Amino acid sequence: MKKKMLVVLMVVLATILTACGGSNDANGNEDGKVKIRMLTRMAGTSTQAQIYKDIIKEFEAKHSDVVVVDESQGDESAFNNKLKTDLASGTLPNIFRVQGVANLNEYIESGLLMDMDPILKEDPEWGEHFTEGALKYYQVPGHEGTYGIPMESGLIGVYYNDELLKKAGVSEFPETWSELTAAIKKINKIDVTPIALGAKATYMAGHLHNQIFYKWMGTEAAKKLGTRELKWTDPDVVKTLEYVDELNKLDAFGQSAAGISDEIAVADFLEGKAAMIITGPWNIGKFTNTSETEYADSIKLAKFPYFDEKPEFKDEDMQIISPYMVNGKLEGKEKEYTIELLKMLTSADAAKRFAEEAQFLIPRSDIDIDESKVSDLFLHNIELGSTSTGIAVDVFDFDPLPSMQDRTRNSIVSILIGGKAKDAAKEIQSEIDKSK
Repeated sequence: MKKKMLVVLMVVLATILTACGGSNDANGNEDGKVKIRMLTRMAGTSTQAQIYKDIIKEFEAKHSDVVVVDESQGDESAFNNKLKTDLASGTLPNIFRVQGVANLNEYIESGLLMDMDPILKEDPEWGEHFTEGALKYYQVPGHEGTYGIPMESGLIGVYYNDELLKKAGVSEFPETWSELTAAIKKINKIDVTPIALGAKATYMAGHLHNQIFYKWMGTEAAKKLGTRELKWTDPDVVKTLEYVDELNKLDAFGQSAAGISDEIAVADFLEGKAAMIITGPWNIGKFTNTSETEYADSIKLAKFPYFDEKPEFKDEDMQIISPYMVNGKLEGKEKEYTIELLKMLTSADAAKRFAEEAQFLIPRSDIDIDESKVSDLFLHNIELGSTSTGIAVDVFDFDPLPSMQDRTRNSIVSILIGGKAKDAAKEIQSEIDKSK
């Protein structure tokens, strides 16, 4: 209860301060220009980040009375810390994102999130072509409206080096868990790490567990953890952690997975030191670039194997769904320009450029992709993603307790360094119990 009260107090404080300050006037003017602050994950030197920056420059070139201050952070921890600071100080950016959907109630009720439904409806050429499932993810029970514009989607699956699998005697990618464990044993015999995993960046361990969880229990079960209908100590939930332990004991990740970074894990896969990696479409550009890897023609994509006894969850999948959200306190020219920039970043033209140049998918139905400009791997990601019967991002996205991101991921990593699955489950459940 204490932690929940702290979150509420932070949101209330942010509401008061945002209403009173954060700009030099009601329109966000600074030095005679309208200031638009951005806090997204579009940072760094990737092609998609460059396209994002190009669109911002194009927007600024159209409006001499606007300055865009881009404070985006590529690193997840740095982004989370920056957002927390902005919330606490009442200086929420014009365009930002919130991880997950469980806590959107508080943001909505305090007016920090703009309802995008009126914006979507008043510009049907732009608003009617976002895919229904992606928009629904940001429609919150108990509130009318849509509180985010999806700016990225795509299946998070298993990218694998077909050449290495065949060298190990695995002729087809394993479809089931039993086939996966058999393949891991064969791959270990050729001195190749079966699955590249950089658990120093704990999100990779979290993504591994998400895949197992959805294939064992389905995506709806994650929501039941969030509503407390299920506990982490329930036998079926513990079983998902035990499957992580099973892979670890099979030496699926090598001996140093808990201590290496995600960059090293990706590099190992690109260099042929690992046969598989669990990741999303953001790495497709690297996987298909012959200057990045000699195995570009051998890298393929599959869904994470399902459990033989749980075929009903075969197509319950982890997908990336990321939003742009708009500050609900904006008014006047600041609001007008912010929405214009948002539309430019998520238009059909922008989506086409992101797809063809960066193989980065905005979930729109009106993208005229020139298939000669994108890889088969990217098209296969779109194809596989379209077969998902259930979609979720991280298990903790449905949990109202903000600390669950770090708690779940850190407890999963503990399994990789010799901890017991049951102890990890108790540790996660304890985080929930002590918050009551």
